Amino acid sequence: MSPLPDRPDTGYRLAPALGLRLVGRSLVSLAVVVVVVTLFGLLFATGWVLAGGFTAVGLLVIAGWAWWLLRRAEAVRLTSLGYDVRLLGGVGTTSASWSEVAEVVAASPGGTPCLVIRLTDGRGTRLPMPALAGDPDAFARDVRRRVRDAHSTSPEASDERPDDTAPGGGDA
Repeated sequence: MSPLPDRPDTGYRLAPALGLRLVGRSLVSLAVVVVVVTLFGLLFATGWVLAGGFTAVGLLVIAGWAWWLLRRAEAVRLTSLGYDVRLLGGVGTTSASWSEVAEVVAASPGGTPCLVIRLTDGRGTRLPMPALAGDPDAFARDVRRRVRDAHSTSPEASDERPDDTAPGGGDA
């Protein structure tokens, strides 16, 4: 089945709160490295210069990481061919084509609202809605629309209705 050209690729960013949490973990990791380098400097009499250098470079790297996470990073990418989940761990299958999707349902495991994408081979993807920036309902509609379009025989098929007056067209 060929991809539908009328559905542009869509990226959904990481929620700011989750991005800030990742930046915070990075800062803690940098602090641990600086402590280790400082102890190394004390043991081998290299002074504070090495620790200061690690601190400066680490802060610059983390600043770039924070900018990218909060302004550019996409947690989910939807294309005409399928979906790709990035930066989110524990979601299950991180990418699949729309033709592999059996159903899309809303769920709340552990009280967290999620969109669950079940695949035909039994695998699945569970996307926690609080992890995504933006409107969760718009995201769910976009996913469902893409699945419906991929499973229809033509772009117009979702709008067609069977003719109830034709032989075999109605409910028997």
